[in-house]
Amino acid sequence: MNKQNIRIWGREFQMDVQFDCYTGEEVLESQREAAAALAASESVIEAALEQVKAYCLSLHREEIGADKIENIFKYVAPKYLYVPRTEGKHVIAIMCNYKFDQEHGIAVVFEDERFARIGKQEMIL
Repeated sequence: MNKQNIRIWGREFQMDVQFDCYTGEEVLESQREAAAALAASESVIEAALEQVKAYCLSLHREEIGADKIENIFKYVAPKYLYVPRTEGKHVIAIMCNYKFDQEHGIAVVFEDERFARIGKQEMIL
């Protein structure tokens, strides 16, 4: 596992990077590129913040007790980067703990340095 410095929603993190590989397989160049490209795409990560807030509010507005989220880190904690084994495009997810679903957490998925989707972690694992 590698570590990477990355800025997520205004905070600096040193995140573990987990590459999807079986024992004996090499990490693909596209996987390495995906990790490097996301770290260099701070504006894309920042723009995804509104999607993350909307996701949290759509599922747990009552528990949050408000119509907007001021501090996303009260509910979502980035834990590591996950890079699935794909060729031909960059796919990477910020895997997060989620206050309201600690068993499944959430994954914020990016494809080719653009926000793609958000959901439970199993959607990308």
